[in-house]
Amino acid sequence: MRAAYQARAVASRAGYAAGAQPAVFKVMPKPPSTREAAARLINYLGRRDNENGEKHDIDIFDEDGQVLATGAARKGFLETFCETFEPPLENTNFIEARFDLSGDVSDDALKDALNQVFGSKPFVYARQGQAVEIYAHVEERAGPLAKVLAVGRENSRSKALDKIEARLREGLEQAGIASTVEVTAAVGNERQAKYFLQKFIRTHPGVRDAHGETVRGARNPSKAAASVYEQWRPQLSGRERRNAYHLLFSARAGTDANAVMAAARAVLEERAPGYKFVLAHHTDTRHVHIHAMVQARSADGERLKFYKPDLVAWREAFAEKARENGIAMVATRRMDNAMTRPFTKEHAGAYNRAQRDPRYSVSARTIERVEAKRQRRIDGQTLVANGDTIAAAWQTTATTMRNVGVTGLALTAAESIGKNLLRYRTSPEGKGASGAVTDRGAGEQGRKSFLTHPAMKELIALIGDLDMVQTPLEMRQKMDRVNKALDAMGETLPEAEQSRFEQYREDVNDKMHDRLARLQFEAGQQRKAGASGGGEPVPEREARGRDLPTREDARQPETSRREAEAARSRKDQQQERSKEKVRRAEEQDRRTQRSNDNDYER
Repeated sequence: MRAAYQARAVASRAGYAAGAQPAVFKVMPKPPSTREAAARLINYLGRRDNENGEKHDIDIFDEDGQVLATGAARKGFLETFCETFEPPLENTNFIEARFDLSGDVSDDALKDALNQVFGSKPFVYARQGQAVEIYAHVEERAGPLAKVLAVGRENSRSKALDKIEARLREGLEQAGIASTVEVTAAVGNERQAKYFLQKFIRTHPGVRDAHGETVRGARNPSKAAASVYEQWRPQLSGRERRNAYHLLFSARAGTDANAVMAAARAVLEERAPGYKFVLAHHTDTRHVHIHAMVQARSADGERLKFYKPDLVAWREAFAEKARENGIAMVATRRMDNAMTRPFTKEHAGAYNRAQRDPRYSVSARTIERVEAKRQRRIDGQTLVANGDTIAAAWQTTATTMRNVGVTGLALTAAESIGKNLLRYRTSPEGKGASGAVTDRGAGEQGRKSFLTHPAMKELIALIGDLDMVQTPLEMRQKMDRVNKALDAMGETLPEAEQSRFEQYREDVNDKMHDRLARLQFEAGQQRKAGASGGGEPVPEREARGRDLPTREDARQPETSRREAEAARSRKDQQQERSKEKVRRAEEQDRRTQRSNDNDYER
C-alpha cells in the first residue's frame, strides 16, 4: 500500500515536471444540509448573470444526464434530492458534577451563580450544606469525558475533564463563589440522559430546577424525569446533519470545459454510485470550474465521507478521468512545491471588499494569505520544516525518470525543482521567510518555538504516515511511535516551551484517537459483512503485508492465539457482568416505582 502510494506520488511529480496541470478538487464549506440551503445552492448553480447583470437560467445536468434548464425543473429535482435528508441532531451531552462551596452562600446567590455558569443550558441541582450536586446539559462532548472517567484520570492523558472543571470553577468565581468542582459522570445519548436524570432525582432529596423551584412529582422519579426532559427538549440545540455536499472541480484557463465536465461526471459516477447529484459549469472566471451538489446519504442509507484519505482519492480520480478525456492533469500535493495554504471564499470576499472600499479594514494575515496564493509564493514555513524531504522526493523522481528513459525538458525540470527550493531557502528572501516563521513561533522573550526543534521533521513524517493506516492494530502501533517521539522531544525542550508543547501533544493525540475510533468502527462493519458473507475481511488480509511487529520486535510483542482468545473471553464476561448490573438496576427502579405508585395511590 505504501509503495503504491509512493509510486503514484513519483508519477504525479514526473507529470507535473513534464507540464501537466495539477488537479484541483474542493469540498466547499457551509454544506447545504437543509432543504432551504439546498434550494439556495441549486438556484445559485442554475441562475447566473448575463452581460447586462440580469439573472438568467443556464443548463445544469443531473446524474442521469437530464438537463435542468428552468426553475420548475430544478424544483422537481429538489423534491427527490431531499428525500434522504435527515433532521438535525440533538445535543444530548450531560454531566453530573459535585461542587464543594467555600464560605457562606445563600440559596438565591447559588441559583444565580449556576445560571451564570450554565447560561441558557438546562440543569437541576440539589444542595446539602456546602455540597451541591448538579445534573446539567453542556456543549462539551460527553464521549471523551466518559472515557476518562471509565479508565481513571491517572491512566489517561486527556485533559478534557480538567478543562470543563476549570471552566465551571472559573464561572463560579466570576459570580463571587469559591468552590471545588468534580465531574462524576457524563452521558451522550438520550436514553442514558433520561436514565441518569431519573437516578439523580431518585437519589438526591430536594432537587431544584434552574429557577430554584422544587421539581414536581419527585416521589415518582421516572415520571418526573420524563416530564423534566420533555421541558428541556426545545433547549437541546444540536448541529445539523450533513445531508449534502457542495463540490468543486477546477482546471486551468483554456482547458476544454466539456472535457472537464465529462471528467467530473465520471468521478461522481465512480466514487458516488447511487447518489443523486447535479453538475453546473460557470463561466464567470478565467479558469474552468464545475460545481456539483451531491447527496451525503444515498437511498440505501450509505453515507458519503470526505476524510483526508478520501480527498486524496477523489483528487487522484479526477486527474485520472481528466487524462482519459484528453487533459494532461496529475494529482500533486501542496508540499511537493512548498506552496502556501489556499484561502477560503470568506478570505477572498474580505480582501476584495477592502480593495474596493477603503473604509473596510481587513487583517494583514488575510491579505498575506490571499496574495501569497494568488502570486504562487513559496511557503517559508514548509521549507524550514521539510525542505530536505521535498528535495529528496524530487531527486527520487528525477532518478526514476532517468531510469525509464525520460530525457529533455521534463527531466531537467524535475532535477531543478528540488534544487531551486533549497536554493530559495538559503537565499536572502528565503531566510527572511524562515525568520518570519521562527519569529511567529517565538515567545515574548524571543525564545525559539518547539516547532523549530530538529526532531520536528521526524515527528511530522510519523504523523503524516497515520493517513495511510488501514487497521486499528496498525494505528495503535503508529500511535505508540508518535508518542515515543513526543516523549523524546519533550525531554529536550526548555521549561518555557513545555506548556505549549503539551497543548500540541494533546491536539495530536485527540486527532489520533479520532482516527482510531473511525478505523475501529469500519473494522466492526467489515467483520459484520465478513460474518454474513464468509471469509476474512479484506483490510485484515491486506494488513498482513504491512510493517507489523515480529516476535523479536520489542515495540509490541505478538500475542498468541490462546492469549487473544482468553482476552476476548474476559472482555465478553465483563460485558455480561455490566449488562447484568444494568438489568438489576432497572429492575430495582421498576420495584421502586411500583412502591412509590402504591404509596401515592394510598
